[in-house]
Amino acid sequence: MLKKINWFDVYLVLSIFALIGLFVFAQSRSKQRTVDAIEVKFLSNNNHFITQEMVNNLLKQNFPNANNVFKDDLDLNKLEQELQKNEMIASSQVYFDANGVLNAEVVQKTAIARVLTGNGSYYIDTQGGRMPLSDHFSAHVPVVLGKVSDRNRQEFIRMLNVIFEDDFLKKSITGIKINPDQSLNLTVREYDYNVEFGRLTEVEKKFNNYKAFLHYSKNDTIVPYYKNVNLRFTEQVICTK
Repeated sequence: MLKKINWFDVYLVLSIFALIGLFVFAQSRSKQRTVDAIEVKFLSNNNHFITQEMVNNLLKQNFPNANNVFKDDLDLNKLEQELQKNEMIASSQVYFDANGVLNAEVVQKTAIARVLTGNGSYYIDTQGGRMPLSDHFSAHVPVVLGKVSDRNRQEFIRMLNVIFEDDFLKKSITGIKINPDQSLNLTVREYDYNVEFGRLTEVEKKFNNYKAFLHYSKNDTIVPYYKNVNLRFTEQVICTK
């Protein structure tokens, strides 16, 4: 006796195979698609040390060939690594979107100081690394003169970050001089006096003292005539004319 065929099961199996075939075909077509467009997005900050065109060119320099580049020929991890070799880039993510566009999301480094040397100058970023100057953007950050010792370097970077993260200090402090004994002198935008900061100790307390001094003396007409404001002693601010 012949067994009755369950046409529903047959239809189900054929449908599954058809879907698998369509998926494989779509994947194959996707891999064979060429890279027709690149979109560069800058995230997180307002720095413009590099341009979209520069990132675009960095990506293309690492394509396997100049023309008809297929999606499957690109190593996205390698492209990210190559972007992050750039001294202006902190991190990046490279991916294809649903339309097949190659996207590069880039976070630029943030400069927190500019160091002047006998051979030129460079920026320091939030991690303490060096950044070259840019032809496209100039950061308004304190200018540093002198050399910090290796022993004090981490504390100095921490101090620069304290300044950068404080809206008032970031706008006010224009220069930092590192003396041979590693004490610091600051220049500020508002007044011509010298600020004796002293050593890299109790940084936050000294800055708080300075802000309190400015707050309580804002109506004092003698402040512009001071030649020196001493923050070395954390219990008081000493001013001299």
